[in-house]
Amino acid sequence: MIDRIRRNLNKGLDQVKWVATFLAERTKAETEIAKLLFESTKIEGKIDDLYRDIGKRVTELKEKGEKSIWKDFIIQQALDEVKHLKEAAEDYKNQANNLIKLPE
Repeated sequence: MIDRIRRNLNKGLDQVKWVATFLAERTKAETEIAKLLFESTKIEGKIDDLYRDIGKRVTELKEKGEKSIWKDFIIQQALDEVKHLKEAAEDYKNQANNLIKLPE
Protein backbone atom coordinates (compact mmCIF):
# COMPACT_ATOMS: atom_id res chain seq x y z
CA MET A 1 0.00 0.00 0.00
CA ILE A 2 2.81 2.42 0.91
CA ASP A 3 4.68 1.53 -2.30
CA ARG A 4 1.59 2.36 -4.33
CA ILE A 5 1.21 5.72 -2.57
CA ARG A 6 4.92 6.44 -3.11
CA ARG A 7 4.66 5.60 -6.84
CA ASN A 8 1.59 7.82 -7.26
CA LEU A 9 3.28 10.63 -5.34
CA ASN A 10 6.40 10.37 -7.51
CA LYS A 11 4.27 10.30 -10.63
CA GLY A 12 2.44 13.42 -9.48
CA LEU A 13 5.71 15.20 -8.69
CA ASP A 14 7.04 14.33 -12.15
CA GLN A 15 3.95 15.87 -13.71
CA VAL A 16 4.31 19.02 -11.59
CA LYS A 17 7.97 19.30 -12.65
CA TRP A 18 6.98 18.89 -16.31
CA VAL A 19 4.31 21.61 -16.04
CA ALA A 20 6.72 23.97 -14.26
CA THR A 21 9.39 23.40 -16.93
CA PHE A 22 6.88 23.89 -19.73
CA LEU A 23 5.59 27.14 -18.22
CA ALA A 24 9.12 28.45 -17.68
CA GLU A 25 10.11 27.74 -21.29
CA ARG A 26 6.89 29.21 -22.66
CA THR A 27 7.27 32.35 -20.53
CA LYS A 28 10.82 32.75 -21.81
CA ALA A 29 9.61 32.41 -25.42
CA GLU A 30 6.77 34.88 -24.89
CA THR A 31 9.18 37.41 -23.37
CA GLU A 32 11.49 37.06 -26.38
CA ILE A 33 8.53 37.53 -28.74
CA ALA A 34 7.52 40.70 -26.91
CA LYS A 35 11.08 42.05 -27.15
CA LEU A 36 11.24 41.36 -30.88
CA LEU A 37 7.90 43.01 -31.54
CA PHE A 38 8.94 46.02 -29.43
CA GLU A 39 12.12 46.42 -31.50
CA SER A 40 10.05 46.20 -34.67
CA THR A 41 7.76 48.94 -33.38
CA LYS A 42 10.74 51.16 -32.54
CA ILE A 43 12.10 50.73 -36.06
CA GLU A 44 8.71 51.59 -37.54
CA GLY A 45 8.79 54.81 -35.50
CA LYS A 46 12.17 55.66 -37.03
CA ILE A 47 10.71 54.99 -40.49
CA ASP A 48 7.87 57.42 -39.77
CA ASP A 49 10.43 60.05 -38.73
CA LEU A 50 12.34 59.54 -41.97
CA TYR A 51 9.14 59.89 -44.01
CA ARG A 52 8.48 63.16 -42.20
CA ASP A 53 12.01 64.36 -42.98
CA ILE A 54 11.65 63.36 -46.64
CA GLY A 55 8.38 65.28 -46.85
CA LYS A 56 9.99 68.38 -45.37
CA ARG A 57 12.92 68.15 -47.77
CA VAL A 58 10.63 67.71 -50.77
CA THR A 59 8.64 70.76 -49.67
CA GLU A 60 11.85 72.81 -49.30
CA LEU A 61 13.08 71.79 -52.74
CA LYS A 62 9.69 72.47 -54.30
CA GLU A 63 9.66 75.97 -52.79
CA LYS A 64 13.14 76.59 -54.23
CA GLY A 65 11.87 75.54 -57.65
CA GLU A 66 13.97 72.40 -57.94
CA LYS A 67 12.82 70.03 -60.67
CA SER A 68 14.88 66.94 -59.83
CA ILE A 69 13.64 66.25 -56.32
CA TRP A 70 14.30 62.49 -56.46
CA LYS A 71 17.97 63.07 -57.36
CA ASP A 72 18.58 65.00 -54.15
CA PHE A 73 21.28 63.33 -52.03
CA ILE A 74 19.46 63.76 -48.72
CA ILE A 75 16.25 62.26 -50.09
CA GLN A 76 18.11 59.33 -51.66
CA GLN A 77 19.95 58.67 -48.42
CA ALA A 78 16.73 58.76 -46.41
CA LEU A 79 14.98 56.42 -48.85
CA ASP A 80 17.87 53.95 -48.64
CA GLU A 81 17.71 54.05 -44.86
CA VAL A 82 13.94 53.48 -44.97
CA LYS A 83 14.53 50.41 -47.14
CA HIS A 84 17.07 48.98 -44.68
CA LEU A 85 14.91 49.74 -41.67
CA LYS A 86 11.89 48.06 -43.29
CA GLU A 87 14.01 44.95 -43.86
CA ALA A 88 15.16 44.99 -40.24
CA ALA A 89 11.59 45.40 -38.96
CA GLU A 90 10.44 42.53 -41.17
CA ASP A 91 13.30 40.40 -39.86
CA TYR A 92 12.23 41.04 -36.25
CA LYS A 93 8.63 40.15 -37.12
CA ASN A 94 9.73 36.94 -38.84
CA GLN A 95 11.82 35.95 -35.83
CA ALA A 96 8.81 36.56 -33.57
CA ASN A 97 6.58 34.48 -35.86
CA ASN A 98 9.11 31.63 -35.78
CA LEU A 99 9.07 31.70 -31.97
CA ILE A 100 5.27 31.68 -31.95
CA LYS A 101 5.28 28.51 -34.05
CA LEU A 102 7.48 26.59 -31.58
CA PRO A 103 6.13 23.13 -30.75
CA GLU A 104 4.37 22.94 -27.43
